[in-house]
Amino acid sequence: MKFLRHVLVLLLFCGAVSAQGDIRSRLQRRFPDPRGILEEYYTGDAWDFYTRIRFASGAFAFTFITDKARGEDWGDLTAGGASWSPPGGPVRSVSAGWLRADLGSGLVLAVPGSFSSLSELAMYKPPGIRNRIEPATSPWGCRGTPLVGAGAVISMKTLDISVLGALSPIDSLAGGYHRTPSEVAGRNAFTEKLAGVRLSRGFIGLTAAAAEVSDPDEYSWFRAGADWSAEIGTITSSGEIALGQDSAGSGLAGWTAISGTSGNFRHMVMLLRNPSGFPSRRSGAPVSRECDAGICLGVRWRFLPGAALKTGAGAYFQEDNDLLLASGQVEYRFPFSMEASIGVRTRTETDRFAWRGWLGSVWLPHDLISVSTKVQVSGWSDSQQDSTESGTGMEMKLRFCPRSGVQLDIGGAACSTDGYNSRVYAGGSSFPGVFGSTAMYNRTLILYTQLSVSLDEDITIRGALSRRTTDGASSLGSGWEETQGDSRTEFGFQLDYAFH
Repeated sequence: MKFLRHVLVLLLFCGAVSAQGDIRSRLQRRFPDPRGILEEYYTGDAWDFYTRIRFASGAFAFTFITDKARGEDWGDLTAGGASWSPPGGPVRSVSAGWLRADLGSGLVLAVPGSFSSLSELAMYKPPGIRNRIEPATSPWGCRGTPLVGAGAVISMKTLDISVLGALSPIDSLAGGYHRTPSEVAGRNAFTEKLAGVRLSRGFIGLTAAAAEVSDPDEYSWFRAGADWSAEIGTITSSGEIALGQDSAGSGLAGWTAISGTSGNFRHMVMLLRNPSGFPSRRSGAPVSRECDAGICLGVRWRFLPGAALKTGAGAYFQEDNDLLLASGQVEYRFPFSMEASIGVRTRTETDRFAWRGWLGSVWLPHDLISVSTKVQVSGWSDSQQDSTESGTGMEMKLRFCPRSGVQLDIGGAACSTDGYNSRVYAGGSSFPGVFGSTAMYNRTLILYTQLSVSLDEDITIRGALSRRTTDGASSLGSGWEETQGDSRTEFGFQLDYAFH
């Protein structure tokens, strides 16, 4: 197969030169098969497959990615990139291929954008300001709307210059998958021309970016902004403000924060604006929620040896849709090899109110054993519809390490909620590099196990098996991803190999 030939060529190249790097390969399958597979509407089979190869030789570094989602043909996504970072001289790096880019805090340009908004429990630290153009290292950001081009980061005494140009193939349908006939037909249907530049000196930076898509129904956009991060003693002032324009009009977005650290106390206060009129394509605002005005604050306080308080809140104001989020968590490390936390999260939106509380612990009763537990309660209400929901959930995981390099996880999670609005969350046991949190609602039980074996310091093999059951359900999921019955079973394997 085509993608296997690509992998073989890269492996032979690594062996022919003095290179160091790593390989990550993952294979997964879920049962029963979804409607798209059973009715032969999907173009491929039910396997998920992912491989990433990274290696470096001297000043050069290379990345190769191949990815196949359930229902796609093998090697559906094939992407890669290369970078050159010469020692000394004004050129810090030159990169080409499938790229990721973060210029400033991401308000003007961030590819891929933020996966989620800033957690209230992390609001004691300000968003980061970066100057990065490098090869992409994951399928996220390479699917559907990749950034394919070349860029460079140059340092000239006190001035840093980043330049980027891209000519990227864009799918006509959102999602980036190629399973159904319409998704396959829409693959690489349009072309996006993009250019970006950033100048930074000392504590301030200027960024501009513009793009044009060949789709007549799409629009061109332009954004320009300034960012800063200045330290005055123990206080840091940071932020970014940007003006954006497209065919729908123009908008001004931005954020500014005052943060500081004093002994065991760390805090931040942030003002922000992210209106609906601000063009959001290729943007990754630090707080991605739309709002005409907002204010966030966060605190982390280590008030006792082994004890810490994290708390944060955000208020986002928009016409007819105000939102208030607040979270708090206390963590404590006991002297008998146990860590515990208790916390609560609330969400108030117009006539709706939701909350979730949790109590968790990690206990090491023996050098070879650890036990993790988490109990949750939740609630939701809608005063306009006079409707309420509540729920409870519990998760437990046992980790056993019988010998060096061997790790066995056995665990499960169960919940009983009145519906999706009162859902709880389980961490489960996921492969490294895979987002592991999953929402649970109704009467659901998840059981899982994972075995990890390190053959030596460079090779680790992992295997995982999980089963999810929802009481009284005749099917799970929806659309072409719907599966019959009240349960799903998933298994997978992952190989991590580092070479020198």
